[in-house]
Amino acid sequence: MTAEIAIMSRTAVVLAADSATTVTSWKDGLQERRYFKGANKLFELSRSAPVGLMIYGSASLQGVPWELAIKSFREDLGEEQHDRLEAYPKRFFDFIEHHEKLFSEQARNQALFNLIGSAAYRMQKMVSDQHELDSLAGLSALSTAQVDQALDIIEATVDEMPLHALITDVDIANAIAKSSTSFIEAAPESLIIFQNQPDRASLVPKFVNTLIKYAVKDFINFSDRTGVVIAGYGKDDYYPSLEVFECYGFLGDRLIFSRQDPRNMDAESPAVIQPFATTSMIDTFRMGVAPDVFGAVFDSTSLALADFGRKVMEECGTPDAVQSERLAELVKEARDGHTDKWFHKIRNQHFFPLSNIIHSLPLPDMAGLAKSLIELESLKERVTKPSESVSGPIDVAIISKHDGFVWIDRKHYFKPELNPRFFKRS
Repeated sequence: MTAEIAIMSRTAVVLAADSATTVTSWKDGLQERRYFKGANKLFELSRSAPVGLMIYGSASLQGVPWELAIKSFREDLGEEQHDRLEAYPKRFFDFIEHHEKLFSEQARNQALFNLIGSAAYRMQKMVSDQHELDSLAGLSALSTAQVDQALDIIEATVDEMPLHALITDVDIANAIAKSSTSFIEAAPESLIIFQNQPDRASLVPKFVNTLIKYAVKDFINFSDRTGVVIAGYGKDDYYPSLEVFECYGFLGDRLIFSRQDPRNMDAESPAVIQPFATTSMIDTFRMGVAPDVFGAVFDSTSLALADFGRKVMEECGTPDAVQSERLAELVKEARDGHTDKWFHKIRNQHFFPLSNIIHSLPLPDMAGLAKSLIELESLKERVTKPSESVSGPIDVAIISKHDGFVWIDRKHYFKPELNPRFFKRS
């Protein structure tokens, strides 16, 4: 887990990130988690342009640390600058997608193989569930006809699965072309459903092709996603912009990522306070109410109104005057109107005043606000959870049009006074 924030005014954009990272491993069938407090999540993306980048979520892409990919891109970019900020993420993701040394063809094929292999258990479980078996071991007792019938049902189910907007039929066709042969060869020995079952050999291609289609369609749900935040200015930008992406990794040769609507500042725009990853305390600060409290009030209001309506009808001696469906409609209408009024009020009392004042804050105060909000999130994690998944030194940077990328707080894994040559090289 992590906590990050971007605060953007007409003058600059401030980025802040904690340093906690979680490493998950398995031992004797149990999941073990270890927490470290030295991860780098905030980077200068260009040596000459005022552009910064933050990551949250997975710390690596197909096993390659994001830090290595980001710094390699910075070296490749050199002194080159672009007119608009939006060109930097395009160039960045294009660099990653076509970098054959960092992400070799063998590594991409292995990632696809692992994706399909991880779906094999789930698909065998589908066959098991079709016949209400207690475990996958019971698959050996099924007849070939029963397995074939189950595969027909699963194949129809997979075909009906919606295709995510980021995935295409071409991705499925490419995955089948690349992987079907090797999986068909390996299935009789590696999959429980075919082990020591030579009479099921004719069903292997059917199983494998459905498996690959299922794995690709389910790719988004099981990928290690990383949030990528890019902020700053292009040469022709006078106000800062904020771009947010979610990267899901390679699907064959294609890098799968999505882009959120950009936040572009102008002379009339309200300030932006955008938290990422763990956001509960930051949301509470800027909205005046915690998200979980908002949800609890929303739900309890529905129950209270419905109960009140029934009691009124009973007091009037007409407990069945309003049908339950109509009562639910009236409750929803009253609840939504009530929620809109009080939520509008807290926005006017908390969010809008804070947004307006940020435009007037000096840059050091903007940086201090960003750091304080991350510290607030870290404090909540420390006193409410044993993991301290938001913790460690907080890195803070200010990006402005003419001063560029400026570090306000930055951790080092070494003592700066002992390494003057490092700063000369930089």
